[in-house]
Amino acid sequence: MPALATQLKRHGDLLLVLVSLLLVASGIVAIYSASHHTGVERLGNIYLKQILWAALALVLTFGVALMPYRIFYALAIVFYGGMLLLLLAVLIPGQNSGGAHRWFALGPVHFQPSEWAKIAVVLVLARVLSDRKRTLEKSRAFILPFVLVLLPVIFILRQPDLGTALVFAVILFPMLYWAGARLSTLFFILSPLLNLVCALLWILSNHYLPWGLFVAFLIGIIFLTRPHLFSIVVLAAINLGVGIATPFFWGRLHTYQQNRIVAFLNPEFDPLRAGYQIIQSKVAIGSGGLFGKGFLDGTQTQLAFLPAQHTDFIFSVIGEELGFVGVSLVLIAFMILIWRGLAIATTVKSPFASLIAVGLVSILAFHVFVNVGMTVGLMPVTGLPLPFLSYGGSSLTVNMILIGLLLNLSINRHEY
Repeated sequence: MPALATQLKRHGDLLLVLVSLLLVASGIVAIYSASHHTGVERLGNIYLKQILWAALALVLTFGVALMPYRIFYALAIVFYGGMLLLLLAVLIPGQNSGGAHRWFALGPVHFQPSEWAKIAVVLVLARVLSDRKRTLEKSRAFILPFVLVLLPVIFILRQPDLGTALVFAVILFPMLYWAGARLSTLFFILSPLLNLVCALLWILSNHYLPWGLFVAFLIGIIFLTRPHLFSIVVLAAINLGVGIATPFFWGRLHTYQQNRIVAFLNPEFDPLRAGYQIIQSKVAIGSGGLFGKGFLDGTQTQLAFLPAQHTDFIFSVIGEELGFVGVSLVLIAFMILIWRGLAIATTVKSPFASLIAVGLVSILAFHVFVNVGMTVGLMPVTGLPLPFLSYGGSSLTVNMILIGLLLNLSINRHEY
């Protein structure tokens, strides 16, 4: 431990450690508040469990930081394969909660393989992309990275867990870009999905402007990049097919299925069911004002109006009790972590290490963006926790290991 402290001081990573520990401590305090009132007695003393998880996570963090850096490259494929087996196995004997199979129950401990799979995918993608002798200019060079991401996504969607599945796509594209893929190529790959979203907006709100802008932008990118004729034909055919098929399949959905999708995109459409969480969250954050109502004095929190207030909506608890100042400090802390992660990505010598840092930062940034956006009504409810703050052993442990990996990369930046 003294050796680690010396290396941290020498390489300037003390800020990364301190900020992550401050976030963990803030999360424990917020969890205590969220589970304090008798209205949520069923939660018990979960803040004590979070303290135990934090202690374990801290040990693992420094353990990962002190590991020989070559071990991550050597075991990337093995770790990835093991996570795939666990993701498959959890569908059979996994813990069932609300119809979802996401956990292994080991006595009082619940293990969620999908959280660990995020790090496994980052490591294996970093190895594959850094090993490639050719640049990512030909379409076949993208096949293996996409397959490596698609396999865990398929298993996770079967759980089902759409929010976590989306994380893997967010891991892939920044890492592809960092490995040398062109932005235009990545846009072409994403274009069918963007087309689908714009077409749905046209159907639901009768606003054709987003779809028109998408088509104009797509044509502009094709004109500027001038890809092969075959690529243009395939791209046009796929996007045309998506555009034509979207209203057809929408019309074949049952009314209740259409209502679920509308409520997913617009919570105000169903304020008593699908939209209840976001509406209550916005009330809590809005009522916090500048400095908040005070610790343990948030009415939405203490009266248990906030669903999942100790997990998905922990940011709302902070917003109500500590106000704009409190949530601003939290967001600044996350910005510092992202900044330090990107700084590490640009200073390490090895492409493998640099890609790991980019992948880890992508995980962190996406979780923060989606969770905070969800609590203020800018994003639909996806079930993604807020890193370091939300209650949950698997999430906290994986996020602290993420910090440990970044520390390892930074400590060994001249050896990679």
